[in-house]
Amino acid sequence: MFSQTYRQPRTGILLALVFFLASLPLLGNAHETEWPGQKLEAIFPEANKFVQRNAVLTLDKIASIEKELGAKLRTEDQKPIFYIPISEKKKPMGLVFFADAQGPLGVIEGAVGLDMKGKVVKVAVYEHKESDAITRDEFLKQFIGMGVDNTFKVGEDVEAADGHEAASNAVALIPKKTLVMSYALFLKRKPKPDAEKAPVPDVPEEELPEAEDLKTLMALMIDDYFVVVDYFDEKESKENATKAARRLAQYGKSISNFEPPKNADQTEEYVDLQDTFSENLLKFAESLEKEGSSDETREQWEAIVTLVNQAHVRFSEEEIDLDTY
Repeated sequence: MFSQTYRQPRTGILLALVFFLASLPLLGNAHETEWPGQKLEAIFPEANKFVQRNAVLTLDKIASIEKELGAKLRTEDQKPIFYIPISEKKKPMGLVFFADAQGPLGVIEGAVGLDMKGKVVKVAVYEHKESDAITRDEFLKQFIGMGVDNTFKVGEDVEAADGHEAASNAVALIPKKTLVMSYALFLKRKPKPDAEKAPVPDVPEEELPEAEDLKTLMALMIDDYFVVVDYFDEKESKENATKAARRLAQYGKSISNFEPPKNADQTEEYVDLQDTFSENLLKFAESLEKEGSSDETREQWEAIVTLVNQAHVRFSEEEIDLDTY
């Protein structure tokens, strides 16, 4: 019976929900390590620590990145190293990438910080043979807030540093390269609107309490999880179950804001999979609202629970005693 299938032990279920977002294959090895501390701290001064993330670009990825950049990647770019700043509350804050570009007089070395929304928070220039104008704040600050959709070209959305157009374009390539590589490896672009599709009415999101840490988030989610379970056991109404599923989708969007006890380096997979998790729950909520308890909605929920359990096995350090919540 369905109630036997879905009435699973409460111990450990929520941790699985939280770690569902880290279930993609690894792109490379990651570890806490030695790093250029002062440079990193200058970009994210509020970070408590940094986690190094290594990645290897495939030939297909290199070709795709070079096409979007309009420039060849340097040899050093093909095995990129990213640094993930972690806050005191164990939340990832973004990433830092050390990159360089060929300027008129030689290689320009720099670094870029991105926030969790994929926006530039800082561009720094270190070694170079160009005019010092390219290192001045009035030039570099213009990149703050730019994203992957900016052109990063002098004369369009970049002003040259004291007339040094070629050197300025070279510097602008550093944040552009960081963004293009980050999106190719880790982040997810929002799909462009499809004019042929009928518009889907927006369902206003409920204002939910903010979780200050991972344990609080789990405690909030577990209640809604069992509202859905109890609905299929005929102990809750369809309306309550639908609302609970939508709340779970909302909570799911914030999962990657917290560092998990295990595999904390998998920040980038969180960003991609939290969208998938939330989207699946929203589709389930929509089906539930229309059909109620049916073979389709049961299959949707079963698929969500299966993924949850798989993630729990892989990413939890220990089972959670829910009596403590």
